[in-house]
Amino acid sequence: MTDVRPAARAGRRAWWWPALGAASLLLAWAGLSWALGPDTFPGVGATLDFLAREVRRGAIWGHVGITLWRVLAAFALALAAGIPLGVALGRVPALAAFAAPWLAVGLTLPRILILLAAYLILGLNERAIILSIALILLPTVAVQVREGVRGLDPRLAQMARSFRVSPAATLRAVTLPQLAPTLLGTARVTLSLAWKMVVFGEVFGRTSGVGYMIAFYFQQFEMRGILAYGVVMTVVLSALDGVLAVVSTRAAAWQASAPRPAGEP
Repeated sequence: MTDVRPAARAGRRAWWWPALGAASLLLAWAGLSWALGPDTFPGVGATLDFLAREVRRGAIWGHVGITLWRVLAAFALALAAGIPLGVALGRVPALAAFAAPWLAVGLTLPRILILLAAYLILGLNERAIILSIALILLPTVAVQVREGVRGLDPRLAQMARSFRVSPAATLRAVTLPQLAPTLLGTARVTLSLAWKMVVFGEVFGRTSGVGYMIAFYFQQFEMRGILAYGVVMTVVLSALDGVLAVVSTRAAAWQASAPRPAGEP
């Protein structure tokens, strides 16, 4: 009979480290509050009390919802445009060479410049913040997918051609499984960037959302409000990132267990 105790112990230990990491975060927060003083940097309890007051007022969920909508809209637009572009750049060297200066500019241009330019050109509206942030994210998505496509195993594609597998079946059974970890990793990075940029854009040009409320409480010198809205949005986005992390882990496990071609270690 197979001894399952080592596997069970390993499963329990898998929870210890994230739990210890979360506990260390709370301890660091408490230590910072103690060092700076609760008036300058409120502790966890005071922040949660303020958050509970905002929940009772019913003011917080509307702002969280509109910020989440902006994040997901910019995230979806960036992936929808960046993934096909990255695949094309990885497949066509001439196109990659042509696009290299565009990507270099897109990756190095200050992000606030694109955001403020969009507000000036399109106005202070939803279209400006969502399109500008999708444009900011696009070069990052395209470059990461391009590198993933360049790392595909050409022998598997050659094998598919030898067996006369259709292009659609090759894409579904050969290309996408290899590319899945890259796509999921790109999605996690893009989601993280999108949320930070949306909050940044709301501070400057919107009258709703978590960024707007953080700017409002900044003007009131109310640190509890700033921390409370930051905590809520971080928890929501961490939950979405956790879903992507689980899918990414399963995709990586499939890739590790997949049979390798003969001769490969």
